[in-house]
Amino acid sequence: MVALALAGLTVLPAASSAGPVDAVVRSAVLSLGTTTAGLSSERLVGVTWHSGSATVRYRWHTPAGWTAWQTADQDGSDEGTPGTEPLWRPAKADLAQLTVSGNATGLRLARVSDGHARLRLGLQQAHAAVAHGILGTVQTRADWGADESWVRRSPSYASKVVAVTVHHTDNQNGYTPDEVPSLIRADYAYHVKTRGWADLGYNLLVDEYGRVWEGRRGGLGRATIGSHAQGFNTGTVGVAMLGDMTKTHASEAADRALARVVAYAATTWHFDPRTTVRLTSRGSPRYRSGTTVTLHRVFGHGETGITDCPGSLQQDLPRIRDLAWTAMTAPPSILSTQLSGAPLHSPTPVLLDARLSRDVPWELFFKDSNGYVVASATGTSDHPHLGWDGSRDGLPALPGSYTWTLRADDGFHDPVTRSGTFDAGLPDATHLI
Repeated sequence: MVALALAGLTVLPAASSAGPVDAVVRSAVLSLGTTTAGLSSERLVGVTWHSGSATVRYRWHTPAGWTAWQTADQDGSDEGTPGTEPLWRPAKADLAQLTVSGNATGLRLARVSDGHARLRLGLQQAHAAVAHGILGTVQTRADWGADESWVRRSPSYASKVVAVTVHHTDNQNGYTPDEVPSLIRADYAYHVKTRGWADLGYNLLVDEYGRVWEGRRGGLGRATIGSHAQGFNTGTVGVAMLGDMTKTHASEAADRALARVVAYAATTWHFDPRTTVRLTSRGSPRYRSGTTVTLHRVFGHGETGITDCPGSLQQDLPRIRDLAWTAMTAPPSILSTQLSGAPLHSPTPVLLDARLSRDVPWELFFKDSNGYVVASATGTSDHPHLGWDGSRDGLPALPGSYTWTLRADDGFHDPVTRSGTFDAGLPDATHLI
């Protein structure tokens, strides 16, 4: 730190752990040029300004040395003050260095923790998540520890929702399930305490474990106006994947959770997620106010703003639209099952042939009376089938009763199953000669 000061850089001290436990944001005046800030318990940093424009480049000091310089995305909003996207601190980074250029005035640097100490004092109590139909189980604001006293005004509502905007939060990947509430709290603190937004910008969030989290207050099933896509907030649901999707791909569980969010919006407000819609910009970095744009009903943030968000999720959107449509359709059903070749006498095979109402993942297995699986098959189609020649480990199976079970599961509805029995007799005598 001393060496950096002698080099002519502005140096801000590390945020102290002393003081009130609910002071989750430490803000300091920032100048054009290069500034180095010490870090202690912060989750993220960000830069805001009152007027003009700014280009912010940043890097981190870690035990491995300085990271490469990166340019921060500007995070436009229909409310609050201009600023950067949250700049999430890498593990064990002890310094943040920022270079600011442009003609911005009123520059400030914010260093944001997650309110962990306040929660530990018991001032917030989490409660059980609740179920919301096709959306599934939703973790509530209390579950991630929202301090409701921060909310600046009552929610605003559109007449309806016509599309879903997909984002990523850009925080470090590899977080544990238990870390998710603290990540959301840090984003919440940055949006409200630093940017001056009314509440957390996103309507909903999804983590890599497939859980859905309530974001901005306003009530599920209502067209709450968020602050997630400048110029296109009204009439859209903003859902953010927790993580940096420019460096990885979403898990299967996360993609399916995003699909559930899309299906929830589409069924609530009656639209087909595979179609397009014409939206009129209220002024965004990409489209000036009054411009009418044709967009997919499920579109990425970068389609209306100048940003890399939502990273690799942009390529996943066609599949997510299709998955959402699957979630909205009737659950699969087993149309027929036909068993042939029973009673079984090794090596004459027994065959189970089935038909489903549509292509869907399925599994089919035969078990003996002790529950041992003697044959199994899986697939994705409308035609499950499985054959067994009556052998077990190369020898004829013991005579007796066996069961078959077919299970079809599209991942969104309750699985459908059907079971039956068949007999296996003594081996064909001619086979033993």
